[in-house]
Amino acid sequence: MQPLGYRRSVPGAGEGGAGKAPADSRASRVIARALALLVDRVVTVQGMRPGPRTTEIDAELVMQPLVRDALRQLTARSREAALRCRVIEGQLVLDGIPVERRLMEDDPLLGGLLHRLLSLGIGTITVRQGASPGELLTLASQLSQTALPGEAPIPLSGDTPTTMNRAVTADEPLRELLRSWSVLVTLDPPGGDTGREAGRVVARPPSRGTPWGVAAIDEAAATMSTAGGSAVAAALTRLAAARTDSATMAAADLLIELIDGAERRGDALTIESIARAAMQHVHAVHAGGGRLGGERIIRRLLHRASLQLLATRVPVTTERTVVLELMARAGDAAVEMLVQQLLASTESQARRAFFDSVVALDLNATLLIDLVRDSRWFVVRNAVALLGEMGVDQADTAMLPLLTHEDDRIRIASARALMRFGTAKAIQGLHGVIDDRHPEVRRIAAAAYGLPGTGPGGARPQAARLSAALDKEPNDDVALEMLASMGKLGSADAIQRLLRIAQPVAAEPGERAVPRDAWLRIAALESLVRARGGAVLPAIEALVGDADPEVAAAVMRLRASLA
Repeated sequence: MQPLGYRRSVPGAGEGGAGKAPADSRASRVIARALALLVDRVVTVQGMRPGPRTTEIDAELVMQPLVRDALRQLTARSREAALRCRVIEGQLVLDGIPVERRLMEDDPLLGGLLHRLLSLGIGTITVRQGASPGELLTLASQLSQTALPGEAPIPLSGDTPTTMNRAVTADEPLRELLRSWSVLVTLDPPGGDTGREAGRVVARPPSRGTPWGVAAIDEAAATMSTAGGSAVAAALTRLAAARTDSATMAAADLLIELIDGAERRGDALTIESIARAAMQHVHAVHAGGGRLGGERIIRRLLHRASLQLLATRVPVTTERTVVLELMARAGDAAVEMLVQQLLASTESQARRAFFDSVVALDLNATLLIDLVRDSRWFVVRNAVALLGEMGVDQADTAMLPLLTHEDDRIRIASARALMRFGTAKAIQGLHGVIDDRHPEVRRIAAAAYGLPGTGPGGARPQAARLSAALDKEPNDDVALEMLASMGKLGSADAIQRLLRIAQPVAAEPGERAVPRDAWLRIAALESLVRARGGAVLPAIEALVGDADPEVAAAVMRLRASLA
């Protein structure tokens, strides 16, 4: 269903298109432990503060040394890989590999995290590689809450919907606890696993012994609109029983008349019920007798008026997979209608459903690229986010001018999408906004410098501009991202700059030296180790007796890791 002329970037790649983490759970385990530590610190700090706990992140919490240190550790771990965590039958599963119960008992951080996820009823946590510190702190704050018996946790959401590489499938939509650009947390669905398949739209058969179409008819009889409900239910029953072309054609004649009436009344529920039954009938008979009548009904449902009504049912239907499977047959027209619904909707859950559905269909990139030039900020932001999720990396040319847009929200969304594309053109454009006025844009631009082979002609980008930006960077999180990228660049000038930052500040004659922050020096040391490994051991050894105890402790840890 992918239109010709558009490439799709690889799903599941890191935020910068740098590739996946190793196919084991070690990377996710490291991130999970760092997340557990941050949650524990947030709980500790909140426990010392008066008043009820809230999920809001305030400046006082962020500036607590315990929280800041743990947040920096989690952010650093998240730069290297993604976190894919599930809870299945009371067991923690990381990157698809169950964590041994013995290990959970021996590791209080992982054990505590599992206990907290179980108490909150959380089923999955997905964190993209390169998640922002603000998103990670929001996640930790949400996990620090305590759910009261019989009370659902308070849901949070980001202002830009994303799919996190998850297609909308299923009989019961995932219940989200938190969603932002890089973080998705869902609650454990009733009855456990729902049989979802990530990344594509799939049809799901009824339970064993239940004929196709019967489930749709039973629900239709219970929920049919009052306008001609019994007639529709009778026609659906007739369709479900038909197994010859003549019988199905007769049922189709009746249902097409009912579709005509439903269009005139604007009866979306009737359209949905017929659509579901027709799709299920076609799946039931496969290539056997009765398929022609089912296909005739489907062709009638692909008329614009029916598609428009069907699109309105996407957020509320319990069979979204089946509805989208039918809409996919309409091609670009279906995406156009879903986008219209997305832009017109004022309810967050509905917007997410429409957003996810457009990404699941993976069609009509041309329409979305055209919307990038719209005068309305929310239209542009949604189009940019959709293109980023769909991986339409040839949209980078249309998106690059948005990096200088006056609206911060559009610049941030564009920077995130371009980072996901990971094309040379996109990354070089991000290099140019290292001095942007918004810290999140600067943070993404700094991360872009750390991607190899993204400079002109495929060479490494020059570290000089990044180093100059670091000199005047007021935001700690952005500065840390810059230091990490210097280590990834690994060029001679980047290494020299990191060495200077790692050293204590020497006093000028007649003046008192102002020491650098310990976190800055430690980050420089970690980047040096990442860049050159054991080759920087002499420089690390020289700091074993550093006057700053935090730096000295970090030196001992790094020295041990190189042994």
